[in-house]
Amino acid sequence: MRHLALSALLATFAGTAAAQPARPHVDLSCQPTEVSLTYLCTMTITDPAGSPVDGAEVTLSADMPSMPMAHNVTPVKAQPVSGQPGSYQGRLVLEMTGEWVVRLRFEAPRPDVMVRKLDFQKDRVSPASPR
Repeated sequence: MRHLALSALLATFAGTAAAQPARPHVDLSCQPTEVSLTYLCTMTITDPAGSPVDGAEVTLSADMPSMPMAHNVTPVKAQPVSGQPGSYQGRLVLEMTGEWVVRLRFEAPRPDVMVRKLDFQKDRVSPASPR
């Protein structure tokens, strides 16, 4: 009896997992702006087949992993870039330079959270070096 119940549960889970759409691919780049500690972040979002994803709803936020909960960066909703399908932008206003974790919280095309660790400096932004 237990074996039958476990098999039914696994079959249900497998069906649910198979029904989940594949995660989109996100390229994220941030550039310093003319305003100190303000960075313009651009995301290009594509589906697994490489087609641009329009209608995405994404909020960007940031936290400094070396000082958790010490910095309060206002989350921003990314806006579509006119004439560039699958491209979105948002401005992050940080409190200092250094390594930050940028969170991309998706409401559409499906709920998800993606995290990127970036090194924000005055004149450039690059992927943070692994430790």
